[in-house]
Amino acid sequence: MRVMFCVFPAPAHFLPLVSYAWALQAAGHEVRIAAPSGQDTGITSVDFDRVVTATGLIPAVCGEPEPLAVHDRGHPGWLDLLPTEAETARFSKVLDLDAAGLHVWEMFHCFQVLAARDYHPPKPRQDVLALVDFAVEWRPDLVLWDPWLPGGAVAARVSGAAHARVLNAPDYSGFVLDRIARRRAEGVDVPEDPLTATVRPLAEHFGLTLDEELLLGQWTVDPFPDGLRLPSRVPSVSVRNVPFNGAAPAPDWLHTPSDRPRIGLSLGVSVRKFMKGDWGRTAKLLDAVADLDVDVIATLDKNQLADRPAGVPSNVRTVDYIPLNQLLPTCAALIHHGSTGTFASATAFGVPQLICDTDEPVRCYGKPTEDGIEWRFDCQKQLTATETAEVVTRHGAGFRIDHQKQSAEEIRDRVRRVLEEPSHAEGAAALRRGWLATPGPTEIVGVLERLTAENRA
Repeated sequence: MRVMFCVFPAPAHFLPLVSYAWALQAAGHEVRIAAPSGQDTGITSVDFDRVVTATGLIPAVCGEPEPLAVHDRGHPGWLDLLPTEAETARFSKVLDLDAAGLHVWEMFHCFQVLAARDYHPPKPRQDVLALVDFAVEWRPDLVLWDPWLPGGAVAARVSGAAHARVLNAPDYSGFVLDRIARRRAEGVDVPEDPLTATVRPLAEHFGLTLDEELLLGQWTVDPFPDGLRLPSRVPSVSVRNVPFNGAAPAPDWLHTPSDRPRIGLSLGVSVRKFMKGDWGRTAKLLDAVADLDVDVIATLDKNQLADRPAGVPSNVRTVDYIPLNQLLPTCAALIHHGSTGTFASATAFGVPQLICDTDEPVRCYGKPTEDGIEWRFDCQKQLTATETAEVVTRHGAGFRIDHQKQSAEEIRDRVRRVLEEPSHAEGAAALRRGWLATPGPTEIVGVLERLTAENRA
């Protein structure tokens, strides 16, 4: 069969799909990675086709490059597409959200829907229309789409393909739409949610009736363990998150034997592209490891090191980038920013984790300025840090660390304990066993074939 992946054009969204795409391709299916053209703004990748071809897969980059509707103010009505605190307050009240529910709403509203609006403004964009046209011409049997690019569902419906979401984060939209349905069943007057409003213009452009299937898929491919899952009534297919971190020649020093433990330090590559500095976090982490009898490999660039002008400690080697699947087999522990991808990589190799988290809510609101948008990012952490830290600590596989409230000495103590107390390695091994018990990408190919036959037009 023909399988079309529709993905938001950024490496952080594409790389988690590589293992699924190769599993399908290895089973004899044709695969295309379809995406609108990216922009060099830090949000998307202008060379997305090269990112795809570097993995041995075939890209279908659709349409001409065009400023993003919101982040680049490419849509004339961009101001109306910004998430607002008033809208959050209104939905929080009508949906009767507790603190946990409010967190899910803000992830949904401030990040997922905002990114979707970049490619799905009220007037459909030529690049997303081109993506639908590609689906009509190529005639896929199955479309697997990124929740941040819901136009993939429209492309599937127009071309007659079966379709499913592939989650790259907990199922925020499934949780929110379930909550809305429940409140409406209770007689509460709930206004149209922002995801429905975002997808409606593209659906109506093609004469489609917007229904829940266009918002949530016919089923969901979910690569997350129980601790990272949100309840949803959409059928799901569980799959092992087999990390793909890119490929590069391994440096000679990587496998040189050492007489002391190695610690990895990775704070991600996405945020550093469009945010200056690192809130003092990097400086404190380097202070914490400076006096330990360990070797530290830190994937940090000049931007992240700007807060520590004195340089790095003598036991720290900095590299701009090294694939985690090369680094982690040599590590006794990993200090990281808490993304689901880095969490999955450490889990796959059974490495104890120290995850950087804070007590702040995760939200992002913007206001217009004369020369752009001033973004108020109300937290000093990765978006999923709290969730991944909770999973790690619940399994005894490491610690949560907070650069705002903990001193370098307190963080150093936690690093030392992870290295010296066997329980953390045992907890990491238990996490890995749960990961191994989940069906791998090759094992779900038959399930996808069956569901495709049952659901395509």
